[in-house]
Amino acid sequence: MAWVFQGNPKQFDIDDYLARYPELIYWRTPRYQSQIAVGDRAVMWRSGSDAGAIAIGVVVEVPTPGTAVKHPEALGADLWRTDEPDLDEPRTGIRLQEIRLTSQEGFLPRVVVKADLALSSASIITMPNGTVFPLDATQANAMERLWGLTTSQSLPALPGASEGQRKLMSHYRRERSNTLRLKKLAEVRARHGKCVCALCGIDDSSKYPRQLSERIFEVHHLLPLATAATPVRTTLDDLVVLCASCHRAVHATSAVEDNYAVLAGHLRGES
Repeated sequence: MAWVFQGNPKQFDIDDYLARYPELIYWRTPRYQSQIAVGDRAVMWRSGSDAGAIAIGVVVEVPTPGTAVKHPEALGADLWRTDEPDLDEPRTGIRLQEIRLTSQEGFLPRVVVKADLALSSASIITMPNGTVFPLDATQANAMERLWGLTTSQSLPALPGASEGQRKLMSHYRRERSNTLRLKKLAEVRARHGKCVCALCGIDDSSKYPRQLSERIFEVHHLLPLATAATPVRTTLDDLVVLCASCHRAVHATSAVEDNYAVLAGHLRGES
């Protein structure tokens, strides 16, 4: 089974929620509580003028009262723009696999979903008032296809390697938020008048042509998401801007925090 979980940005800041909690979220589930099961496909849908699918994941906790969920720190209670619903109302736990909040990131607009033959009759299109909408098997496959996913069974069994195709893997990857990345880059530019690597000090005007300079800067999590045992709420203070070379060096081994300290000391002349 598959489900679409819809959020109204006028009532709840769904974009900020997914940006802050890129691993595990909880969604209000006023209907279908007895039918939603662990392992079901979950599609996060933003309503309004910019409607469409903005994230995809899998159900990892069946609908449970908000007071009894495994990770209450990930409820995002402060993001309600209207009165927060009753905390005893069931929430479904969803492990996010990929987030695309903007057209640049490749979010799936409603107009594209509506134009698909299999999805044109889906209740998220025909009767979009509500929070949870079921997808049958055909509709779920169509949604995954539009998103760009494929299963290993659908890949051609040919010798050699197939590259460049988006594939849904059996493991979960820690999805980073491009929204936070852009905000962090903007913060550094506002502070310094340009992008500057927090480690080596290279800036976006010292070596590279203007049209390429922004691309060399990346955003690094001071506390690696891969080490987090529970859902992580990421803020701008948890991030630093690094040039691509320093970022690669920091991630040269799995000891990311140690690598950061060693590289910082080395560049300060302490080694």
